[in-house]
Amino acid sequence: MLNVRAFAASVFALAIGSTFQAACSSSSGAEQDGETLTFAQAIEPLVQEKCQSCHRAGGIAPFPLVTYEDVKGMGEVAKEKVQRREMPPWGAFDDPSCKVDHAFRDDLRLTDKQVDTFVRWVEKGMPLGDPAKRPPARTTFGASGLTDKTGTYQLPAPYSVVPGKDDIRCFPIDPGFAEDTWIGGSNVVPGDPRVVHHVIVYVDPKRQGVAKAAGAGSYPCFGGPDVEEPSLLLAWAPGVPPMVYGEETGLKIPKGSHLVMQVHYHPSHEAVTDQTSVELKTLSYKPGYVAQVILAGNAETADGFIKLLPGPNDPPSGPAFVIPSNAKGHTESMELEIPEKAGDVTIPELGVYAIGAHMHWAGVDMKIEVERKTAAEGKPAKECLLGTPKYDFNWQRTYAYDAPLDKLPTVGPGDKVRFTCTYDNTTDNRHVQRAMSEMRMSSPPEIKLGETTLDEMCLGVLITVRRASLLD
Repeated sequence: MLNVRAFAASVFALAIGSTFQAACSSSSGAEQDGETLTFAQAIEPLVQEKCQSCHRAGGIAPFPLVTYEDVKGMGEVAKEKVQRREMPPWGAFDDPSCKVDHAFRDDLRLTDKQVDTFVRWVEKGMPLGDPAKRPPARTTFGASGLTDKTGTYQLPAPYSVVPGKDDIRCFPIDPGFAEDTWIGGSNVVPGDPRVVHHVIVYVDPKRQGVAKAAGAGSYPCFGGPDVEEPSLLLAWAPGVPPMVYGEETGLKIPKGSHLVMQVHYHPSHEAVTDQTSVELKTLSYKPGYVAQVILAGNAETADGFIKLLPGPNDPPSGPAFVIPSNAKGHTESMELEIPEKAGDVTIPELGVYAIGAHMHWAGVDMKIEVERKTAAEGKPAKECLLGTPKYDFNWQRTYAYDAPLDKLPTVGPGDKVRFTCTYDNTTDNRHVQRAMSEMRMSSPPEIKLGETTLDEMCLGVLITVRRASLLD
């Protein structure tokens, strides 16, 4: 999926922003007792806000939570999920090792009082209460795709995914951009979610992907698109919502460029066909801010632009990315120092608009911290930008900071960004259990850095913004 060496040098060029339309804003969470601790007065308003964008007819959840009978039937299961903070799906939480100073937009988390209210309602037998006091049914929901998209670009033809090893394919696509085009939003729609592991969409300015496909419509591309001067347009994984740039910011695609959609297929036990697509929203103007991204991590050695730091179970030869079988709480850390220049261009201070984490099945937490070379007034010398102690492979996403552009956390030349990933490579991890079952393994394997499902990654996503210049 991702070339671990190429991305260890980091890549600039993705979308900012992330508008997650599913499930949810805040609710008062006030304590309820007696007659008010009922479905009608305490629980249905909460479920409408936090659950029904997914748990409804046409939603992505496997069952609805719309009627009293729906919720009561799943009450005990839901109680366990909310107590464990597995639902609503949101991996970013503060813990003693990481306190994030900025709030996140579209925060899906239940408050402690909301969790307590739901738990006590279940324990009281899940009373309905007075039906006359129920709120009106929720009838409007956010769009599941990209709002105001201007184009959808699909794989040229259905692709057959057969049982066997992971298959990483590149599909060249001509979006027909005759002029420089600014992208205001983007989204991936997997054709068959059962087999689409991840999708990376590259910009191919020299249109070389078509020649590599040689009339077949696609070509194998284990490490990357294998074209000259590619840049990254969009990275998607299960659970990632549409990327929305906002009115002031966009990402540039040079005129005449093709796209290369790299799809990582993880086959099932039966042959299926897939025709994944990417949705784009183009802007009719040059925005005032340019979206960029630093994809950083996946360091293999202690040398290089991104350095693998010493960790547990390292061999005598030095740091190595190895997660032993049955290791719980194993960590791998790496560090990126933001350079002064990219080629001949001086790197300015960058606002971090949104941030995310990417690991595979064994990953359970990622912490991203910055140590600033020179802290500007009002900014700490050290800051934790993200902690995901509830990381779930199936619900990866970016977390957008709830702040105006001039108040975002920043990274700049000389700053050191550290990524610390924690793994659970035991059968206590249900994702490891699933992988073992699919591969017919009796015990968890030793895991190394790589691109297949049974390898691991430690990749941070820093979605950044800067002011546009005359060169853009």
